[in-house]
Amino acid sequence: VDIGKGRNAVLYAGEVNWSPEDLEGAPPRIEHVLKSGQSVLVQVTKDPIGGKGARLTAQISLPGRFLVLAPNSDVSGISRRLPDAERRRLKPIIKSLKKPDAHGVIVRTAAEGAPEEALADDLRRLLEEGEQIEKRAKKAKAPAVLYEEPELTVRVVRDLFTDEEYRELVTDSPRIFGLFIDFL
Repeated sequence: VDIGKGRNAVLYAGEVNWSPEDLEGAPPRIEHVLKSGQSVLVQVTKDPIGGKGARLTAQISLPGRFLVLAPNSDVSGISRRLPDAERRRLKPIIKSLKKPDAHGVIVRTAAEGAPEEALADDLRRLLEEGEQIEKRAKKAKAPAVLYEEPELTVRVVRDLFTDEEYRELVTDSPRIFGLFIDFL
C-alpha cells in the first residue's frame, strides 16, 4: 500500500475488514477485494525497519485515557488485568455509555476506579476524534495522513497521569505548554 512515504507499507489479508455477511466459507484472497489504485483507510501498527515497510491494519482503533474506540467495529471488552469486582462495576457503565452501536469500545486497565463522568468524557472525545478523521478522509486525496498520535509528552499525560498521583506539571517550553492545554 502506498502511504506516501516513498516505500510501500504492508497490509496483510488478516488485517483487512471483511464484512461477515459477505463471507461464505473462507475469506476471499486480498487481491480479489482490493484493487490497484483503490483508496483504503489504514492505521500503521508497526513502523518501517531496515528494508521492510510499515505494517498496516484496516481495523482502526483510537486510544484514550480509559477507553479505546474501535470505529465501525463490534469489538468490545474490558481489560483482563482489572479485578473481577471492577469489571462488574464497569460493564453496565460502558453498556449505558455505548450508544453508537457502530463502534466498539475496549476498557483499558487505567479505568480502574474511574468515575462514570470521566469515562463518558473520554468516549465523547474519542467519538469527536473519529468524526474528524472521517471528515478528513472524505476531503483528502490518498495517500494522506488523517490522524497521528500526539507526541510522547502528551501520550504520557494521557496514559499515566492520574488525579490521585499528580497535582501539577511544570514545563519551560511554551510549545509543550500549548500542547498540554489543547489536550486537556
